[in-house]
Amino acid sequence: MLKLALFAALCAVCYKTNPDEESFKKYMEEKRKEKTNTTNSKVLNSVNNAISQVVAPLPNYTYNNYSICSLCSVDNGPKFIGFCNSWIPIGGVKNSDNSGSSSSSGPSSSSQGLSSAEIEKELEGYVISGNKEKAQKNYKEAGKLYVKAAQGYEKQNNTNEAAINYENAFKVYQSDENYARAYENARASANLFANNERTISRAARLYESMAQISKAQKNLKSSFENYTSAVELYNKIENNNSTMQTRIAQADLAAEMGDDYTEKAIGLFEDIAKRSANEPLLKYNVTSALGKASLLQLNKSVNKNNFDDFSATLDKYIDAYPVFADSAEYDLCHDVDIAITIDNVDAVKDLCTKYKQTHNISEWQSTIIDKVIKYAEKKAKSIL
Repeated sequence: MLKLALFAALCAVCYKTNPDEESFKKYMEEKRKEKTNTTNSKVLNSVNNAISQVVAPLPNYTYNNYSICSLCSVDNGPKFIGFCNSWIPIGGVKNSDNSGSSSSSGPSSSSQGLSSAEIEKELEGYVISGNKEKAQKNYKEAGKLYVKAAQGYEKQNNTNEAAINYENAFKVYQSDENYARAYENARASANLFANNERTISRAARLYESMAQISKAQKNLKSSFENYTSAVELYNKIENNNSTMQTRIAQADLAAEMGDDYTEKAIGLFEDIAKRSANEPLLKYNVTSALGKASLLQLNKSVNKNNFDDFSATLDKYIDAYPVFADSAEYDLCHDVDIAITIDNVDAVKDLCTKYKQTHNISEWQSTIIDKVIKYAEKKAKSIL
């Protein structure tokens, strides 16, 4: 009888102190003003963060009165039980995804319902934390934080800050030698920068970086495509001859790739000569670019076993750029052409060997010169 009496008394107290719907609204308004992550308890922090997801503005919820207690279920949020004039969260807390990869869903779910100022503060926090991790050389963690910031800014349509933070992620992932992730974030940043004419050069530099990553991984086609994107962006900028090294890298890569890219390489080298002709500081590029174009033309003649057009091509270059006539590259091609025509193999060997010994040339240039020597030898023996 005593237990029954105590139970009845407890039920009576609960009935009297059962919180109503208005008290729940008041409870949520109070929680709106509280800061989260202020305790040493992960559980309490998770609960508070979950509440912060639904308190601004006041969310949709379902209120149920069970006489001695009440239950409120927030749409897509936690549940609360009310008794003795108090409300306590009892479930529905969701864990956020902290993967930090550039393909994740964006800012944490705690951003939902927050004001623009609050979201901005949260995103700035990601950047500050990323900077700290970067300073400690925790590049992987820094990258995740920069990506979260970038995704958040992108969701807020702040494309400039998004691009900056994708670029930050690219740099730290590159430092971490995670080139796949670095490439992914460089592309995300470049795509955003390219849409703003004030940041076109920044986008172009990122495409250059992607080209270098692809080349290091022996993906020459991807590298060429990225160099092409960089050059196309530079072409939109006035007085862009300062980007000549990018054009030279693109042309050299096309020459290295050969086959279907040979004609592209020749055209690119001819374009470099044209752009450099009237620039006093770039005049060396004229002879260098035309020398490389001439080697590629020589290689074409070897492949076709036909030198009828080769001398005319050299003459065309001389007519357009007289300075080319005084270059070692012109002397090599002109003299080799004559030596092959008269089947003077020794002269071809001497000219090619001397040029290789006295010039710092790339692998593709060396390959063509060696091929010319072998061609001259076979031609002299009437094998061709």
